[in-house]
Amino acid sequence: MSDFIKNLASDLLRLEINTIIKQNMSAEKMPSNKRVLLRKLADMYRDTLIDYGLVKSPNDPTITAEDAGKVLRWQFGGEFSFKELAFQAGRGIQIIEELMQKETDLAKLNTLNSRHKILQRISSQSSNIIGIFKLFRRDLAPDTLTQSNEHEDEKKQIYYIDKEHFNYLRYQRRELPISCVPFRSHQETALWNNDLDWGHINSAVELPFLPDMLSMIYKAYEIGTEQIVLQTVIQVEGDVTSYITPQYINMPEQIKEIIMGVHNRSIHTSTQLWSTLFTTIINLAGKSFNQIFGKK
Repeated sequence: MSDFIKNLASDLLRLEINTIIKQNMSAEKMPSNKRVLLRKLADMYRDTLIDYGLVKSPNDPTITAEDAGKVLRWQFGGEFSFKELAFQAGRGIQIIEELMQKETDLAKLNTLNSRHKILQRISSQSSNIIGIFKLFRRDLAPDTLTQSNEHEDEKKQIYYIDKEHFNYLRYQRRELPISCVPFRSHQETALWNNDLDWGHINSAVELPFLPDMLSMIYKAYEIGTEQIVLQTVIQVEGDVTSYITPQYINMPEQIKEIIMGVHNRSIHTSTQLWSTLFTTIINLAGKSFNQIFGKK
């Protein structure tokens, strides 16, 4: 119980309030199945990389042999899928940085800068999620940590290929290299992994996510790949830092007033809840906040 209280208190040391402008917002609830949540997050990242023109979907009929290395072969929501996303986002960051050095048009430069930040987010969040799956491997299948990764072994890849896919037939006819053909659902690693198609996800046992893992995944899903226009960070010591983006500064005054009003109300609501949680934890622990961390 004491460790639970301490971990909960640690999560309250910092409050972050973000205001984003989201395109095509739907009213659907966040998936209760965490495997589905991760799959949808991965799909969101894949769609963004495709929209930026950095990669191609394996279902794209325009794929040619020249697209080798740019086809998203893992179409799921597990370690291998997020590893591919992190790699492609990193490649995209390098490409955009090169373009930014040459670009002189301010509007285009702002667009590149915005995409650069989104790609950094995809790379960072993907790496965090990979770390979660590594922990699951350590606890649930430690032998896989020392085995060679067969899914990365060119001599054994054929075993993992989705042979039902039309690009596999093109590969057999020598029209495409094997690196343009997607992998199949990876049921062998379902105990600790989530590289599963929709049918296998629905029948797989839930993974043992800890609260801090879920908090990170929820935040990644809620923010998605939208740009944050305003951010306020409040530290428990009283330090407050506010971040304002150029996108917000360049908005019409009336729109800026609306967005700032929403942001200020979010800060007010969040700090009220924050205070309530502090009080609840202190009551549960029966001691001051500093004593929870062993401070005098």
